[in-house]
Amino acid sequence: MQGEHQRQAQRGVGYLFMLLAVALLSLGIGKAVEVYTVSAQREKEAELVRVGALYRQAIKDYYLSAPGGQHRYPARLEELLKDSRHLVTRRYLRRLHADPMTGQPFTPLLAPQGGIWGVASSSSRSPIRTAPPREATVQRGEVPSYQGWHFVYDGIDDGR
Repeated sequence: MQGEHQRQAQRGVGYLFMLLAVALLSLGIGKAVEVYTVSAQREKEAELVRVGALYRQAIKDYYLSAPGGQHRYPARLEELLKDSRHLVTRRYLRRLHADPMTGQPFTPLLAPQGGIWGVASSSSRSPIRTAPPREATVQRGEVPSYQGWHFVYDGIDDGR
């Protein structure tokens, strides 16, 4: 009788250790998923800054390369792929890039004088960065989200 009681107690202790191991494993997996999610968002954020800067530079080049000095912004983003205003077709982008945060097309930002002077993400997620990148402008009163990062060329060459 004494031996049977000891075996049952040992099984109970083994069961508790197994439950503890499963709980610790679950916590570890949860933390790993969290780290992966933050890492993936950081990569997408860096890609958003890179692609946004490409769009800004392409719009700047389009604007400044106007024939006859008649500066204007493109009416559509597709004009950055093939600018037929010149005798020789100019290409400012190789392709229209998708918004890395959403996988959807960027939201075009319209200039007060007409045309598209920039792009923005349509993602309402909060950025990991505490300050916006220098390649982007942020409108006053914007809620801190990727939507507030505007990659705009406003006709002023500030060296960006």
